[in-house]
Amino acid sequence: MRKRIWSLTVALTLATPLPATAADSPWQTQPVEARGALTAVSSGPEGTWAFGEAPDGRSFALRGAEDWQRVPIPDVGRVHHAQSGWAVGRRGALRWTDGWQRVRVAERAGTSTTLQAVEIDPLAPELAWAVGAETVPGTQWRRGVVQRWDGTAWRGVPVPDGLLDTSSELTGVAPRGGDEVFVYGIDHDRSGSRVVVLRYAGGTWTNVPVSRRAGYDEQVVGHNSEAARLVGWTAPVGAPASARRPLVLRVNPDNREVVRERVPATAAELTGVTSEYGTPLAVGHTADGRPYAVRLSGDSENGTWIADPVPPVRGRLLAVAGIVVPNIWAVGVTAANRPLVLRDEP
Repeated sequence: MRKRIWSLTVALTLATPLPATAADSPWQTQPVEARGALTAVSSGPEGTWAFGEAPDGRSFALRGAEDWQRVPIPDVGRVHHAQSGWAVGRRGALRWTDGWQRVRVAERAGTSTTLQAVEIDPLAPELAWAVGAETVPGTQWRRGVVQRWDGTAWRGVPVPDGLLDTSSELTGVAPRGGDEVFVYGIDHDRSGSRVVVLRYAGGTWTNVPVSRRAGYDEQVVGHNSEAARLVGWTAPVGAPASARRPLVLRVNPDNREVVRERVPATAAELTGVTSEYGTPLAVGHTADGRPYAVRLSGDSENGTWIADPVPPVRGRLLAVAGIVVPNIWAVGVTAANRPLVLRDEP
């Protein structure tokens, strides 16, 4: 297992990311011949896959590890998340069955649904849960939705009106087995955006309290069950994107507690999180358009988030996946609108 020793001086210095060379960064760039952005990545029995959105808005996939090769897939638009044989996007879902096959998502009459995250049931791999948002008829709003794959089709699991605002979206899901699942997302109202955590068990939805910073927008856009973390950004309401700072929330489903963790106060936002040998690792991008990564140093509950050196390239990281080096991948897009792939190779 890889261990790093960081002095207090180094930790404080890295609170603001410094330019890194390929030699002093654990992340190494991987060459990819394609155009567009890579927006999701997964590594499992079906192989290592990166999913992207081409300049024309159509989805594409790269199968790789040592040599990334483009593979045709059904078009579901921008793919938002991929995990364990599933990928979900703007216009539907993909399921791996000796190849990627498009699967219809559940949609109510008069609405359209976009799924943002998917995860299989840990006790029944043939089952899965997904979350996202659907259009609200007669408005420009979208409201969070939850769906469950029962082995043959996606079925809606309605969330009571009192637990989600009309303007909302769900961006993370964590099934615990059986009919228990936690979902994560954002409510939008006149006072800004706030993080929402809901639990479903025994056919009943309940709200899990999350502390809110008055006067701040807070958004979570990435989640990982192994890391037990939600990641995103926070900023004063109405502030420009340059005012965004990383946001990390630790979730304990056993006692239903959500804890805000301290992260270097860098002008950056986080977009994805994974667990490297049990150590949470998150990626994103700085306000000036550079890849950004942080990892937890120390134990899972009392550790310190520190910045990870990344190669000095222009671009944004949009997703990360994998738990064992060297099969940890971060993907995104360069400033030239080409796929960006980084491999954790210490």
